[in-house]
Amino acid sequence: MTVQKSHFVCVVCPIGCEIDVVHEDSEILSMEGQKCDKSEEYVRQELLEPMRILTTTVRIRGARWPVIPVRTDGPVPKRLFPRLMRQLKRIELQAPVDMLDVVVSDIAGTDANIVATRSMPQER
Repeated sequence: MTVQKSHFVCVVCPIGCEIDVVHEDSEILSMEGQKCDKSEEYVRQELLEPMRILTTTVRIRGARWPVIPVRTDGPVPKRLFPRLMRQLKRIELQAPVDMLDVVVSDIAGTDANIVATRSMPQER
């Protein structure tokens, strides 16, 4: 194990604390710059397993536009993004689709669903 220094900008609240961390793997040795307890939890999660909301588009047939915006309904491990994108690349929906319709349930075993972020009526 090696002691490392990392810099984070906390995105939990609008303050956007700039945090300098000294850590050994995922164990925090010291932390400076945080203005609330939420920052520490954010940094711990970033060191253990960075999590993000994936936003992208998938193809759709029978609609005005050829793609529809989608996102995960919860955070997923950032390291899985390439795998999730490969899976979503193979999907083609059929209009109509309503906002928040589940496009893919439990994507890649993450417990997160892919949901539509807008309605897409069938083109007439």
